[in-house]
Amino acid sequence: MSKKFINRADELIFGALQKAVLEDKVHICLLTSQINRPNSPVYNPWEVLLPILIPVLLGLVLILTVGPMFGLLFMAALILASNHIVKKKLDARLLERTKTFLLSSLENCQNIWDFGGVVLVNHQNKNQGCVAPEGDWKEFVVNNFADLMIEKKENVQNDEKAQ
Repeated sequence: MSKKFINRADELIFGALQKAVLEDKVHICLLTSQINRPNSPVYNPWEVLLPILIPVLLGLVLILTVGPMFGLLFMAALILASNHIVKKKLDARLLERTKTFLLSSLENCQNIWDFGGVVLVNHQNKNQGCVAPEGDWKEFVVNNFADLMIEKKENVQNDEKAQ
């Protein structure tokens, strides 16, 4: 895979995206079924396997020790509980892991965008959004958060005084 050329404009746009997320001006949403699959940079197979494997194994043990009816009922109840309770926690972990990966570097951002499953939504106007990989996240950031791309003169003057 060839490494893409990164220019100053891309770095400014990525910086604006980072600032927008930190200032809560843009929300990052996930299409879980698309991003939580093998070959995804944020995929964790144990988070997919364990919520089903643990109830099934415990149910099998109860089927063998207590009885088939009790084991099957226990298994079904635990699977339902894990789908409603554990899934929310795992989705929150996936979102945090994706945000961290997305905002860590421009290359990571582009990799996860090319993979798909990420949606950027403008906090002020929820009708404005950008879906990966079809949408252009750079254009979305420029159109909605161009003010964050410009470094304020106060920051530049403070940096010059510090030197």
